[in-house]
Amino acid sequence: MSLGRGATTSVIVYDNIYVSNGYQESGGMANYIEKYNITDNKWSLLNVTITPKKFANSETYDHKIYIFNGWGNSHLEIVDLATNTIKKGAVNRSYTGNAGSAIYNGKIYVFGGSGLNGAATTKFSDRFQYYDIASDTWHPLPDMPTAREAKGKIVNDKLYVIGGFNGTSSRLINVYDLKTDRWTNQYTMPSGISGHALAVSGDKIFIAGGYNNQTFLAYFDTTTHKFHPLSSNMIPRRHAAAEIYNNKLYIIGGSTTSLTKSAIKSIQAADITESALSSNTAAENYETKTRVYTNAARDGFIISNKNNSNQFEYTVYSADGREISKGFAYYNKTIDLSKVQPGKYIFSFKDEKGMLQQIKVFR
Repeated sequence: MSLGRGATTSVIVYDNIYVSNGYQESGGMANYIEKYNITDNKWSLLNVTITPKKFANSETYDHKIYIFNGWGNSHLEIVDLATNTIKKGAVNRSYTGNAGSAIYNGKIYVFGGSGLNGAATTKFSDRFQYYDIASDTWHPLPDMPTAREAKGKIVNDKLYVIGGFNGTSSRLINVYDLKTDRWTNQYTMPSGISGHALAVSGDKIFIAGGYNNQTFLAYFDTTTHKFHPLSSNMIPRRHAAAEIYNNKLYIIGGSTTSLTKSAIKSIQAADITESALSSNTAAENYETKTRVYTNAARDGFIISNKNNSNQFEYTVYSADGREISKGFAYYNKTIDLSKVQPGKYIFSFKDEKGMLQQIKVFR
């Protein structure tokens, strides 16, 4: 992009990704839309001016972009990509910032967020509604099970609201059945995630970046209801945008701190073909190059690596996937777990090749 931007919103139309609004690395909130042409690998600026805002939402339908929400913004802007013109839609009477949205059969579903109708941004919303494009009207729906800032996507007639924030990062995945108009299942992720981006490919919802774990990458399989962490070289990002095109996941912008100068202007792409995902999953379980020596009496263990004695970062998870602790350790030196209660744990780290290693540890 021309400038680093975080808290943007994006849509994809054919081979073009349109990135709207957000906070800039300098110059305040953005009032423009940039287009990234995937085929040509080029950015360009649309000849339109929109209301400056951050943590807004956008969806696309019939070659138009519908931009709404963002703290303090009740307006709905409709950008016609054929004519580069803007018109106003119906006023949003339940506007929030950092909410989720998804489109289905000509209706835009909007859920969660914070700062409802100008309230404090520390007040989280469980409001759920949809905007009917044909009639230009907003309609209420049953409240979310949990009030929070949220992200979500629709797959096979179901809305999946994944993670979010309401004082802490959420581990929840809530499901709304669009056929029966009711909240149904709820799933729990291994750890909480917020400040993330979502994109859909087939039955999989990809989750990228995060407020606390900025290199987080995973997908949720809506068929098996299983959560799959992935290893990648994605640069740290939170509040980024994500889209999928031709079996590639595109991650755009974001930031690394609360300072606007940390906003990122780069775009990265990852191969998400089945073969690539299978290889990545295999890498998650790959342990043959790393030997582990446990020693319960000394409250620690050693990761042996004859070619490397460098420092690395690790995370300890409980058997049910809860994050227990994080820290730094060195190869070939005892890793102290004396502060961890006796039990079975997963010790997770990336090796010198960036491959995720997950090791069962008994203490």
